Amino acid sequence: VSTANARYYEGRFLAGIAAGRVSKTGIAGYVASFPIPEVIQGINAFALGMRSVNPNASVKLIWLDTWFDPAREREAAMTLMNQKADVLAFHTASDAVMVAAQERGKMAIAYHSDMRHVAPQAQLLAITHNWGNYYSQRAAAVINGTWQSTQTWGGVREGMIKIEGFGPRLPKRVQTELARLQRALAKGSLQPFTGPIFDNQDGVVLAQGQTMNDEQILKMHFLVKGVLGTLP
Repeated sequence: VSTANARYYEGRFLAGIAAGRVSKTGIAGYVASFPIPEVIQGINAFALGMRSVNPNASVKLIWLDTWFDPAREREAAMTLMNQKADVLAFHTASDAVMVAAQERGKMAIAYHSDMRHVAPQAQLLAITHNWGNYYSQRAAAVINGTWQSTQTWGGVREGMIKIEGFGPRLPKRVQTELARLQRALAKGSLQPFTGPIFDNQDGVVLAQGQTMNDEQILKMHFLVKGVLGTLP
């Protein structure tokens, strides 16, 4: 048995920077599935990215407690846009949020794959997940007899996470900035969870200059400052 997952939060951090650069209201909306560490990591990384370029930005959060319910995803997106969110992100499994943003003339971050086919004007960028190389390497290891049980947690460095699919509303200068930062993530010179980090009750989570280790990230169960929402 082997395990594999991706550092989705790395793409979320870059997407937050994009949102912070283009939002006119300074408010992003986030449609979230379950309050588990993987989802919380993404919300926090997105908020930290957004606030790194707009310290007054906020992220309004709606929990759905489901991975897939297009009708409710759409309803949540509409609610967030009614609350002045002009950029949307989501961690659910349909394209309903993208479609809603397209209909309302707002902007959105695609997740899992490029969604410009349903939101050609709304999509700022896509956070894509790329498993082909990993599966090919593991299959080759079985074939040549070198397979071993492993635990893999890859991200931008390994090519598992990318930002791509830039849309027409993302300025070229921001695209260039994001490409540079994506290279920094790949080199390890940029870490999204670097202090100071405060939770949304103004408590200190991480001191200035400190960086979260993997164990802390994997157990994450707090929302950072700027996220307007709660955890159960």
